[in-house]
Amino acid sequence: MQQKSDFKWMYTALPFNASTGPLSTLITLEILRLHGNAINVGLAISLGNAILIPASIIWGLMADRYSRKYLILTSFAGTGASLLAIVFLNTIPLVSADYALSVFFSTAASTPMNLLIMATAEKKKWASAFSRLSMVSSIGMLLGLIISSVAVNFVPLILVIQIMGLLSIISLILGLKLIPRSPIRVERVAMVHHRESFSTRIRMLPLFFLHLPQLAHFKMFSIRRLRRRPVNYIPMLYLGIVAFYFSSGLFNTVYPAGLYTLGVSSSIVLAVISLGMVAQTLTFYFAGKAIEERGEKLVASFSLLVRGLSYVIMGISTLATTGAMVVINSLFYPLAAGFAYSLYYSSSTTMIFKVVGERRQGTGLGVYSTVVGIALLLGSLTSGYVSHFLGYAVDFSIAGGILLMDALLFSKLEEG
Repeated sequence: MQQKSDFKWMYTALPFNASTGPLSTLITLEILRLHGNAINVGLAISLGNAILIPASIIWGLMADRYSRKYLILTSFAGTGASLLAIVFLNTIPLVSADYALSVFFSTAASTPMNLLIMATAEKKKWASAFSRLSMVSSIGMLLGLIISSVAVNFVPLILVIQIMGLLSIISLILGLKLIPRSPIRVERVAMVHHRESFSTRIRMLPLFFLHLPQLAHFKMFSIRRLRRRPVNYIPMLYLGIVAFYFSSGLFNTVYPAGLYTLGVSSSIVLAVISLGMVAQTLTFYFAGKAIEERGEKLVASFSLLVRGLSYVIMGISTLATTGAMVVINSLFYPLAAGFAYSLYYSSSTTMIFKVVGERRQGTGLGVYSTVVGIALLLGSLTSGYVSHFLGYAVDFSIAGGILLMDALLFSKLEEG
């Protein structure tokens, strides 16, 4: 029997999310402070993205076997410790390795938090509970961005990263008292059958393995199947999502580095990204209604169009004066990373939920997570070299062009 719902424990994750929200940007700025370049940044972020696949598998398997409270606390402790240790690391390879370690530990909390809700709350309260968890995550990330954007004006960057580490330790201390032990066992597969749970889990971490996919599962991408409608719906949907994550890796990996290298201060870089987080949080409130009225395919296609055009405009802005670039990015980054991302995420996740809910969940999620992980990794790897040798304008514009083609792909999808 489930115990009486008490959602107070969710707020222990707020400082933790605050610590991880600005992390990739802070690591980028630290690498540049150590006289690194776009290639160094791309390799560091790529290492973090490469860790995501094994980390999501390892922590997912552990969530089926060990205490969810223990895993959440391990995530808080490991992330905090790795960020506090940054003060002892004064080379780019060590900072990059430490970032990857923090990514590894930060992924540990996502699945246990979702399962803990399902184990401790009545089913009729799941929707509101997952909504609250998403809200805590968004507010936490936004607070982290705001704190860091202000703090960099007064203390060294390395100390700002340590402050983020202390926030994770605060979550650990609060969690020891407030996070409940799960009274019943809930398997990960249960999340696939509940839309709010699935959506929240994928939002926290875009990779979700029920079991490892086999090579035969990727036959869906054969040229023969891709040419046949409507059986090509699933592989084409996956390819559209791959294009999105490749483009995101291409743009987001070096975006803070691009602004900073072209003369924007650390605090303004963080402030611009904070604006994107504000827009993202607000847009999530009406994204669901927009999808109900217009349909997932139309909303996804529209959001990709907006995001793609915004990327191209921000790419062109890097050729302007620093002041003009800041103004343009303050307008179009929230549009791309906030408004368009929220609409795309909500619509594409709904489409994926329908696919894995109707078919073999383990196979579908395994293939989806693998191709998404590879797309993120390749995008981030490519971004550093494109930006270093061809410039940020070219990198951002290529990312935008990919999304414009992706918008066309989504508009042509036909479900069987």
